[in-house]
Amino acid sequence: MTEVLFAAYFVVLFATLVFKTPIVKGPWLFLLRAFFPNWKFFHAVGHVPQLFARAASCNEAGDTLWSDWMLIYPRRTRRWYHLLHNPDTNLGLAQQNLVDHFWADLYDLPEGDDPRGLVTYAMVSRLAHQFLSALHPHMRHYQFELRMVLSDRTQVVDTQVMMTAPVAVC
Repeated sequence: MTEVLFAAYFVVLFATLVFKTPIVKGPWLFLLRAFFPNWKFFHAVGHVPQLFARAASCNEAGDTLWSDWMLIYPRRTRRWYHLLHNPDTNLGLAQQNLVDHFWADLYDLPEGDDPRGLVTYAMVSRLAHQFLSALHPHMRHYQFELRMVLSDRTQVVDTQVMMTAPVAVC
């Protein structure tokens, strides 16, 4: 009996590798997406989606000055007490999960469609606005960019811009 179950397991495993299932889509799925991580990072090792943003403010002469592009939510440093209570890192993981979902939505978007209609676009835009507002209280405009970054243990090897959002007014 054990051999039959063992063989059935491998038959099912082989069938899942051979037959591709369709992607289930629908607006009601956005209500459930927060409960499930985006598992697409297991498909291939390589470029990772990262969110960058910049802010614009005006000087005394009325000129618009843009800040440098900043990585939003880089890795947090770990402490020993994080084993017991770690809300900051959990929030960062949820926000990175949002960026991963945004990348997946952009990747699945048909050619020529406007990404501003995506729910994840609005959420990422708000995330960038909140992050920049804390650093630049007199910000007039902001912009964010989704980049695919390939890095090794010490440095960034390759960066490709997947999408640059239009300049938004605060």
